[in-house]
Amino acid sequence: MAPDREARILEDLQDAVQRMHVLARSPRIVLAAGIRTEGARPMAWQALFERSFGAAVPPVHYRGAPASALTTVLAKGFDSEPTLGSGWSHPRLRDAMSMGPVIQVFRRDRLPDDVGRDLVGVIVFEEDGLNLAGVRAIVREFGLS
Repeated sequence: MAPDREARILEDLQDAVQRMHVLARSPRIVLAAGIRTEGARPMAWQALFERSFGAAVPPVHYRGAPASALTTVLAKGFDSEPTLGSGWSHPRLRDAMSMGPVIQVFRRDRLPDDVGRDLVGVIVFEEDGLNLAGVRAIVREFGLS
């Protein structure tokens, strides 16, 4: 690996680690300080989030949603009925990030059959009125912290 590329990857990972706040473990709810388009590239967020599960990480898919969908996601486990359609969820976080600041992370091997147990985590970026205090309060309200 070229030294410049390696340095950029390490910078991205360090930036993402410094911005991550884990608010709940199951499902894993992470608040990312700042907005999606600044700082670490999506691959760094994806790598850190998946590695946070340790060796037991299931194969996952990502789906973005608007800020207004956060309570629905936490209450139901998804913002809209899961499907296997190519545009509903994505294997790469980068593709889901364009859909909104609430990134839902689903077990790929259970989509769409086992909707009640699909959601393994949510990554929330501080955008559109979402902030650490507010998201923490919502997480507590749902008894997830």
